[in-house]
Amino acid sequence: MKDEVIRFKHVRFEEQEVSRERVIEFPDGVPGFEQFKSFAVFSNPESEPFQWLLSIENEQLGFVVINPLMIWAEYDPRISREDLKSLEVDDPEDVVIYTIVTLTDDPMGVTANLSGPILLNSANMKARQLALLDDRYTTKHKILDTLQV
Repeated sequence: MKDEVIRFKHVRFEEQEVSRERVIEFPDGVPGFEQFKSFAVFSNPESEPFQWLLSIENEQLGFVVINPLMIWAEYDPRISREDLKSLEVDDPEDVVIYTIVTLTDDPMGVTANLSGPILLNSANMKARQLALLDDRYTTKHKILDTLQV
């Protein structure tokens, strides 16, 4: 059913809904939370450019994410053919990249995990979090350091 709407609760945002076709499936789950496979990305005008990757199976589980290219235009993770094949990517234009953001009380301490990007095939809504073997990136790239001139 293409127009089916999924309703779920999240502790931070209460009742949410998403169309079935916008549900992101992580066939292997998210590392550390492998039992949860269905998520949705939501935007909140108050927190842009950050978005929320919310589990539709567990109301406690959610991640702050960002498209790293919005901050690091030169971000170019080495993605293997196997990673692309596992998501059934036919067209590179269908690939969307997110990184998980770690928030802190001090805005200067907010970081993004560039060594563990989330790859999404927007054509079939399958995703995986990768573990890059690439010493150019770490799990804690400071966001505000990058934005300061």
